[in-house]
Amino acid sequence: MKEAICAMALDAGFSRVRILAPFILSENAGGGLQNCGSVKERRGEVSPSLLVAALPYGNEDDSEGIPAGNCPAYIAPFARRNYYKEAVKRLQKLSQTYRRLFGGIHSGGVNSSRRSSYRIFCNSPIPEKPLALACGLGRQGRNSLVITPEAGSLVIIAAMTLPFPLESDAPESGRSVCIACSFCAEACPTKAIRQEGGIERNRCIQWYASGNENSVPRHIAEKWGRRLYGCTVCQDVCPHNKKPIRGVKTSEGLLPAYMDARKLLAMTDQEIRGFFKGTAMGGSWLKPEHIRRSAGFALASSE
Repeated sequence: MKEAICAMALDAGFSRVRILAPFILSENAGGGLQNCGSVKERRGEVSPSLLVAALPYGNEDDSEGIPAGNCPAYIAPFARRNYYKEAVKRLQKLSQTYRRLFGGIHSGGVNSSRRSSYRIFCNSPIPEKPLALACGLGRQGRNSLVITPEAGSLVIIAAMTLPFPLESDAPESGRSVCIACSFCAEACPTKAIRQEGGIERNRCIQWYASGNENSVPRHIAEKWGRRLYGCTVCQDVCPHNKKPIRGVKTSEGLLPAYMDARKLLAMTDQEIRGFFKGTAMGGSWLKPEHIRRSAGFALASSE
């Protein structure tokens, strides 16, 4: 069964699929999913298996260079489509197939009052990165991102509960995926990446661009550049991302590579929410003031 489950997920466009079992959705863990250990010793909702999958967005750059005029603010490739929503759609379709073949409760129709056996988690509060590392979806790079053999770190991670027990996959073993390479640490414009591995969040441009913190230190703002959302320098220089990596095709949440910073600064909160609704920048955590803040830094870098 496990081989069939994973094969169908790969056929659905995911570049790598692994199983983690058992696991628990524990209120005591702040709502996060954890590897069970001994499930009898914990309180919470237990599911026999968790499917963890990587959806590649690839390195096929669809931008045409920096447009002339105005004040262009850059949107990184991973945010130009709503790959999170696309991953959920593909997992939803897979859950229908799995339910038909293997059973389980679905979330609509006659069973709509009961919790689905196939619960999907993507870009959610659960610790998706630790789960991915625990089941061997990839290894952690020096820049803290999960690096997969097939698509490097150019993936988003999604997971889905399964109502039947499957053999758990083990984490990757052996030497560090980065070995002696420190390209990302050397290239980071704010030196947020530690040589020994890990990120200093208070130095990471993407940390602030994602709506964290009420203010941005001056020494970080000075390195902001023309970014509106997404600092990908550490990924751009990573050797694991240099080979051609084909991303999945999706029309969900289309955004341009560049937006006019001045126009964004003139938009009302309602206009900003309306424009980015349904996109990767439309989440509740990224407020209009955060987008305007980034636009302001991009404008300052253009002048």
